[in-house]
Amino acid sequence: MRGVGLVLAMVVAAGAAQGQGIRPVRNPGVHLGLGALLAQPTGEFADNVGLGFGLGGHMLWEPDPDRVFGLRADASYLIYGSETRRYQLLPLVDVDVTTNNQIAGFQFGPQLSVGRGAVRAYGYGQIGFSYFATTSSVEGSGSTNFDDFTFARAVGGGVRFQLTHGRTPVALDLGARYLYNGRARYLREGSVEVSGDLVTITPVESQTNLILYQLGVSIGLGQRRG
Repeated sequence: MRGVGLVLAMVVAAGAAQGQGIRPVRNPGVHLGLGALLAQPTGEFADNVGLGFGLGGHMLWEPDPDRVFGLRADASYLIYGSETRRYQLLPLVDVDVTTNNQIAGFQFGPQLSVGRGAVRAYGYGQIGFSYFATTSSVEGSGSTNFDDFTFARAVGGGVRFQLTHGRTPVALDLGARYLYNGRARYLREGSVEVSGDLVTITPVESQTNLILYQLGVSIGLGQRRG
C-alpha cells in the first residue's frame, strides 16, 4: 500500500497548490488514457511470483461542470511469468513452445479530481473482475492450460500534468492503484511440466493482490469551455 499512499499524498499536495494562482485550464468531459504498467505482487502472491509488466487503458467521463466528479473504467493486461521450451515434434523437427502467465482485468467506479490548473490530481475506487490464465503457443496457435476468474476491487490515484492544449489536450498521467483480487488459483513458472507424452499441471492457490504503477498519457476529447 505504500506506493498508493505516495500517490494519494501527491493528490493532496496538488490540491493545496491550487490557491497559488495557477492559471485555469479548460478541460474536456471525456478522457482516454493508455500507459505502461508495472505490477508488484504483495503478500502471498509475492511469495509465488515476481514483478509483472503490461499495458493499461482507461476512459474517464466528467459530467460535472466543475470537473470534480467523474466515472472511470480501467482495463489492463499483465504478464507475470513466461517460459519458452524446445520440444521435438517430429524426427529432426523441433518447436519452441512459449507459456505465458497472464492477468486480464476490468474495473469501474467513481473518481474525484482536484485542481483547475495545468496540474490535476485524482483518486478513485472501483469494482470489477480479474481473469487469470496460462496459455501455451506454437507459432500463433495455442491453448489455455489453466484459468480462474475473481471478483476484484481497486483504490488508486494519480496526477495529470497538462502537456498540450486545444480541442484534444494531452497530459502526462502518473498513477498507482491497489488491486484486491482476493484468493485465486493460478499457474506460475514451473507449474507446467512435460515428460514425454505426460503433461503435469500444478496450480497454486493464494491471495493475488497487486500494486499497479502506471506511466502513460491521457487525451481529452470533446473540448468544452471551463
